[in-house]
Amino acid sequence: MIRLLLLTALIIVGCACSRTDLAYRNADRLLSYYAWKTVDPTPAQRDQWQPVLEDTIQQHRREELPQVIAYLELAGRIIREEDASGGTACLVDTAQLLYQRHARLAADLSAPLLADLDAAQVRHLDRYTSKRRKDAIERYLDPDPARRKASRQERIMERIEDWTGDLDKSQRQQVSEALERIPDLSEPWLSYRAQQTAKLLGMLEAGSDEKTVREHLDGWWVDQEDRSDEYQRQWRIARHEFIRFMDELGTTLTEKQRRSIQKRLAELREDLAGFLSPAQQPVSMPMVPACMFKPV
Repeated sequence: MIRLLLLTALIIVGCACSRTDLAYRNADRLLSYYAWKTVDPTPAQRDQWQPVLEDTIQQHRREELPQVIAYLELAGRIIREEDASGGTACLVDTAQLLYQRHARLAADLSAPLLADLDAAQVRHLDRYTSKRRKDAIERYLDPDPARRKASRQERIMERIEDWTGDLDKSQRQQVSEALERIPDLSEPWLSYRAQQTAKLLGMLEAGSDEKTVREHLDGWWVDQEDRSDEYQRQWRIARHEFIRFMDELGTTLTEKQRRSIQKRLAELREDLAGFLSPAQQPVSMPMVPACMFKPV
């Protein structure tokens, strides 16, 4: 559920749709389809959940969408600076705040439906999550280290070039060197997801109420509780090295690459701004310590 709700904020990492406004305009249908595929709700359950879905979409448009647009504006200001030391840390930490806000909204949306599942629907959810785990293992955990490393580098390179256009030889070397320093979190991430999914399924099988389910989702999606000490250690290293890499890469961007990023940010802002009501005023992102630097 959280994955589809976050379609409304995919601009943080890049949108898979050709038009962001298309995904946002159809968020209710996408979420309904995802609920059908994931837990196979009955017509009565769908009717009961529909007002919750509609309220969530409206709440997102009213409270979260202005924050997302402000984030894009913040990113645009940072990328315009030739020397924006600290800019990546600002964007990463602010994106984390946005993620937590969306995750909390997703938990509020999901808990009523999940707590109402019967035994057959819980088994359906179990089969669905098991298949997703198998697919993710095949994609991210290739048993051959060389293939796994090459696949990871290709994914990261493609995501960067989606924003910048083609990287030159020196920049591609920067990516390769950075990925040697940034831990691959695929394995601990998948293990954590399996652990938390198993806890959720256990709760649903035991007939836990909506409040209990919501508390678990908040702990998992919002606060990322119960991660192992080693996972948290690797996450801190990955965050530090990723920020270092992106700050270094930022200093090598050509004017053409910088314009490519600015153009995409502007298009995303324009797409999403069309959903704001005339009465809505621009907002400022909540400040985080990493954003207390000159470009902001």
